[in-house]
Amino acid sequence: MPNEFWIAGAGSGKTQKVIEDAIEVLKAGGRVLVVTYTMNNQAELRSRFVELYGKHSDDFVVKGLFSFYLEDLVRPYQTAIFPDRITSTMFTEHNPHLIPGTSKWYPKRGEKINGALNPLHYLTPCKTKAYTGLLAKLATRISASTKNAPANRLKEIYQRIFFDEVQDLVGWDFDVIKALSKAMHDSICCVGDFRQTIYTTTFGHKAPETPEQKIQYFKDLNFSPFSLAKNRRCIQEICDLSDTIHPGIYEQTQSAVGEVPAEMVHHCGGFLIKPSQVNDYLDMFKPQVLRWSSPMGKGYLPPGLTCHTFGSCKGLGFDRVLIISPQKHLKYLGGDLSVFDKDKTEESRNKLYVAITRARYSLAFVVEEEHLTNIKLPHWVRPV
Repeated sequence: MPNEFWIAGAGSGKTQKVIEDAIEVLKAGGRVLVVTYTMNNQAELRSRFVELYGKHSDDFVVKGLFSFYLEDLVRPYQTAIFPDRITSTMFTEHNPHLIPGTSKWYPKRGEKINGALNPLHYLTPCKTKAYTGLLAKLATRISASTKNAPANRLKEIYQRIFFDEVQDLVGWDFDVIKALSKAMHDSICCVGDFRQTIYTTTFGHKAPETPEQKIQYFKDLNFSPFSLAKNRRCIQEICDLSDTIHPGIYEQTQSAVGEVPAEMVHHCGGFLIKPSQVNDYLDMFKPQVLRWSSPMGKGYLPPGLTCHTFGSCKGLGFDRVLIISPQKHLKYLGGDLSVFDKDKTEESRNKLYVAITRARYSLAFVVEEEHLTNIKLPHWVRPV
């Protein structure tokens, strides 16, 4: 079977699928590598594996993306380009070659000098640490200069490689997958949901960047596409609301939630509340508060209340959620479909999707009274 690409919606059981598929490989005598971006997801994968398999196994390997690049793609063959051992990485959220406050580069930081790859482009001045934002590019250069030796080596070690959270990959990351797929025609499974793209692995503007470009890239590599469209977390009303955030792009979400627990059934779906009602709502339903940024809601939230931001709640689920969104989100929910049009990235739209899909049974948006009529959700009133 060709390599696979799975679009896995929120609450679809993505981690469960990866672990179950990995266990099948192990039972057949194979070895599995799972590569993922965030540390939280690495811990979740290891924990869920032990839960389902019953024990740890040296044949189930989980690595962070940058560790994978360094340990498996760069360091074993780095002497083809750089003679000194690269010992570790230097995290780079922004281009390390730009002079701060300008668009100018430091001198002698270009990729090549006299036709040879420049170590100061990829490595710190001590030449022992690799910039994380350029690791995928370096891995691609090494692959090209060694006749794809890293991919051929991995093919001998692992029978299956999973790339989780591929929505966070951009640019050169996809060149790495392309190189690997040339040697591993039926051993790679990429899993992700572009509606939940919040982080990116590097800086720069190399394609593919947009969800449409990334999906097309997998198609061009002849990856077989699949969809995990059933949501095991959210009731159908919340699934329907979440589907409105990216209209017309993805398969309609179907709730796989069975019977709603008796203690939840009296308050299900989406609601609106005014800031003056927040304390009553918290007292009655004990929802988890999610907010766009930490300062939001301080005028009416109780001091010391545990809250998550839209970024930190990714991967989590709660029975009830109270959402404090910026005006842009509330305008969108009120029917202004153009509010995201000038955004340079999908981050704002995607964070709204992430926030909504954390709720299992109910969610409420805090809305100023003058905007209550714009959003077609019921206004919650405390029973007398």
